[in-house]
Amino acid sequence: MSDEGWWGASLLAAADPRAVWARAGDAVPFGTLREETARLARILPAYGIGRGATVAVHGTPSFTQLWCVFALWSLGAQVILLEPALDRAERETLLALSAPQFVLTLRGRHDGEDVFEGECEVLVRRRRGGRPATTPHCLVQFSSGTTGRPKAAGRTAASLRTELARTATLAAMPRAGEQVAVLEPVAHSFALIGGVLHALAVGATVVFPRAATDPAFTEAAARSHVVLGRPRHYTALAATGTRLPLLRLAVSGGDALPEETAGAFARRHGVLIGQAYGTTETGLISADPTGEYGPGSIGVPLPGVRTRLRAGTLQVQVPGCPYPYDGRQWAGGWLATHDLVSRDPATGALSLRGRDGRTASGARLVDIEAVLCAHRHVREAVVLGPDPVEAQVTGTAELARDDLSAWCRRFLGEQAVPRHITLVPELARSASGKVLRDRARLQERGRAAHRARTGRRP
Repeated sequence: MSDEGWWGASLLAAADPRAVWARAGDAVPFGTLREETARLARILPAYGIGRGATVAVHGTPSFTQLWCVFALWSLGAQVILLEPALDRAERETLLALSAPQFVLTLRGRHDGEDVFEGECEVLVRRRRGGRPATTPHCLVQFSSGTTGRPKAAGRTAASLRTELARTATLAAMPRAGEQVAVLEPVAHSFALIGGVLHALAVGATVVFPRAATDPAFTEAAARSHVVLGRPRHYTALAATGTRLPLLRLAVSGGDALPEETAGAFARRHGVLIGQAYGTTETGLISADPTGEYGPGSIGVPLPGVRTRLRAGTLQVQVPGCPYPYDGRQWAGGWLATHDLVSRDPATGALSLRGRDGRTASGARLVDIEAVLCAHRHVREAVVLGPDPVEAQVTGTAELARDDLSAWCRRFLGEQAVPRHITLVPELARSASGKVLRDRARLQERGRAAHRARTGRRP
């Protein structure tokens, strides 16, 4: 497919070639973006990559990473975008699931150091047993896998264009000439589509942090009009002594935004954190970019997005099967998010209450988490169920298991008290930064940590 004919060609062609497309220390103009994308589109077919090829992309976060993605799309390939933070075992699991024909590995000078590099080496490997695309999806990403194994989700070119058009209806989102700090990896749906692709569509400049560190996040935010990130980024920005003089909009996604973080950020920088909510399968579902509805709200559904509540769980209408490898997961029509959501009848705004799940006694796991988090010595908590019910909790030095059991008994009754409460320094998180809620994956992490400490199996 020629670059004149592919679905995103107009995004790359719209801006003045001298205008700055992106920064990560050094500035890269739109002209360079177009030239490098075209150069790779000329080189990659020599390896056999063309329309319908399946290509996994992983490695060093870089401008080269995006040039590769755009070049592959221009050739009609299906891009399988992997998290840069995946360890080898996790990466091999996803490659076995997706069976790409080719793997593009990006290698920089600082591999393994969470550093963003301007340009890096591209290694192309043909993978034995790889399968060509059998669905029209141009992009395959993996859900975070917090409640189970990561699930592959595909997006068609039409769905990406639709999401960009819907995002453009949000008046507060990035505008032409603005600088937009995208703090999470572009392997994440909102960072890629709501950040990079939307900025391309409107002629804004993307600012990438030079490393996955709090000082680098702060540096990127300090030179930007808009910040897109996750709750952990805003926790760091709320604690910084650096001013954000250009900031007019801050949008959080990917996980629930704690009220303490929202309040601390607003007091420090004078800007309310808005929220964007979606799934890997659907893209953006609802948004409250300016924080108008408060930290507990995920805003109103975007124009054209149809939602409904069933037993308190949000469902979203999706026009086609979003699963490229196992269509049996798709019942047709409506996608269950498994998120517990309430709707304000006056405004239509949605509020996220937690993940669907109950204990054997009928208590909601989200209610147990809420009670634990209300304890004055608790910072974060995750409750696993349905049977047995276990909790992992982080907090201050004064925190004690017996106190937490008594606290839960007081507010929830004996039947809802977690059988096991484990005090941990930090909650385990997925590669995308979400809290893990799957017992088997947490046990795997525990065994891996034990082997790393002792050199022996637990």
